[in-house]
Amino acid sequence: MRIRTKKKKKTVSKIVTISVFIAVITAAYLTGRLLPRDIADKYSSEVFPFLSSLPQKISSVTSVSLTELTVLAAGCIAIPLIILWLIFLIKKSLTRGVGKYLYKSLRNVLAVAMVILIIFELMHGFNYRRTPARTLMGLGKTKISFEDYCEALEWSYSEMIKARKELSENENGVAQLSTGFEETARYASEVTDTFCASYGIAKYRTFARPKSVRLSHYWSYTYIVGMVNPAYGEANINTDYMDITSIPSTICHELCHTKGFANETDCNLIGALACLTAERPDFRYCGYYTVFISLLNQIENLKRTKGFQYEYKIDPDDIRPVARDTQASNDYWKNIDSEVLEIQKRFGINITEQAHEVNNKFLESNGEKGGADTYNVPENEYVAFYINYVSHGSRGNA
Repeated sequence: MRIRTKKKKKTVSKIVTISVFIAVITAAYLTGRLLPRDIADKYSSEVFPFLSSLPQKISSVTSVSLTELTVLAAGCIAIPLIILWLIFLIKKSLTRGVGKYLYKSLRNVLAVAMVILIIFELMHGFNYRRTPARTLMGLGKTKISFEDYCEALEWSYSEMIKARKELSENENGVAQLSTGFEETARYASEVTDTFCASYGIAKYRTFARPKSVRLSHYWSYTYIVGMVNPAYGEANINTDYMDITSIPSTICHELCHTKGFANETDCNLIGALACLTAERPDFRYCGYYTVFISLLNQIENLKRTKGFQYEYKIDPDDIRPVARDTQASNDYWKNIDSEVLEIQKRFGINITEQAHEVNNKFLESNGEKGGADTYNVPENEYVAFYINYVSHGSRGNA
């Protein structure tokens, strides 16, 4: 009787343990999605900077990507651990204790999942609920006409060409960054901090050292050019091709995540606009290029769908260097596409499509409606910035 009671107590204890882990995981997940905006704003502006400062300082000691090392280490030990687990499972099933072994395995997996989820929510997830940066800047209430689009296009084109003329070129006539990656990354941190403070988005200054990923070429198969590891407070940058039309804004984008912005629209918006205000011409060129291409596509769409009439003058000599930069970028990604297709022929998996689907599901699971579409900045926000801060008043170089 005592033996049966003892076994029953152990069983109840196991059920309670598993239930507690599941309850905490569920609570953490729901909290990260139901957190009231005012609390999220308080958290992102006061608590998050304090929590993230230590891991950012530790990560910034070295230029090596700790995230990349972790992924490689995990990849090397994952298969041996799985094989070892299976061996012990078979051994237990042939003798005794398979139930206890499975319970311990489940308990350990849930414990790790709980810790990872809590860290993720504290260091990133809660920030999805904060007030968007575009709202803080008052970009969502501005009334915009087609003429405003056209005026903003001409502004971005003029500034893009002006910045492009200040840049050096390689032997193929493609514009180059003014400095190497380390200095460019450090400058991006200063630009992002200054922009956020100047426009009332985030007043505190941080330094999370952006890291160049050594296996960037293979990372390009996913079409991902940057990623933040919330646990390390580390901004990882794909540097396989140092595309001047995107690298500066990409680094600024990832640094926005380290400053407490999780929404991809916000980070892309801040990344581009911060570049506009920079002293360095390569940053300004990248920012204005981003705005120009976005507005150009939207205006062409409005002309096609709404019947608007507008003819903009582009000097062939001025735009030719920009076209070379664009073509060089396109050539790189065409080469990546060909390698991805070759892998698909051999293994039946399209890495780019799979990565997009995973990223899309990840964003949707964090309450981001539209998933990967949230990377797209509505063109009217660029126009609203132009109206609010350039044509009707100015700050910095913008």
